[in-house]
Amino acid sequence: MIEKSRIIRIAYLTIVVGVMILTACGRTPPAKFYTLQPVEQSAMGRSMPGDVALAVGPVAIPAAIDRTEIVTRDAGNEVSFSEYHRWAGPLKQSIASVMAQNIATLLKTERVTPFTRENIFQPTHRVVVNINRYESQLPKEFLLNATWSIKELKGSKLLLVQNSIIREALASSTYEGLVAAQSKALAALSQKIAAALLDVVP
Repeated sequence: MIEKSRIIRIAYLTIVVGVMILTACGRTPPAKFYTLQPVEQSAMGRSMPGDVALAVGPVAIPAAIDRTEIVTRDAGNEVSFSEYHRWAGPLKQSIASVMAQNIATLLKTERVTPFTRENIFQPTHRVVVNINRYESQLPKEFLLNATWSIKELKGSKLLLVQNSIIREALASSTYEGLVAAQSKALAALSQKIAAALLDVVP
């Protein structure tokens, strides 16, 4: 009788341990959420005229990356959508917000806003950004290809259209390194736009 009870206890413990192992194996890791960040840059030699107010956006992005999952490009034409590495908010709005902050720093002005917050002031000029390629390759690099324009809103006058291609190597082969490279590439694009604004806006 004692031996039978011992066997039952051992069998029970074996089942409990097995269930615990299966539960642990089936547990999915929590998702991580990321945001783009403005990059610290020195202001340019000239500042934007005080009567100029700039709106950045709208920003158009390829449909394949317009999602919460961070998208990476694999070999050939394959792409991957990460379930565990996601954007904290809409990517196109995040791009516009970060670029607005970068341009405001470069041109030493507070009169720059993303297109989603134009209720702050009435813009006199607008930067429209169409992103043609926004390609993330782990662990290699990030490629940004964007066509952008500067418009004077009074009279809807188009002042400039340019295309910029920027490659940014990853400092680390992680999603943190990838997002940091994206932020740096957007900072480089912001610098090109800021320099153009000083040339075309009187």
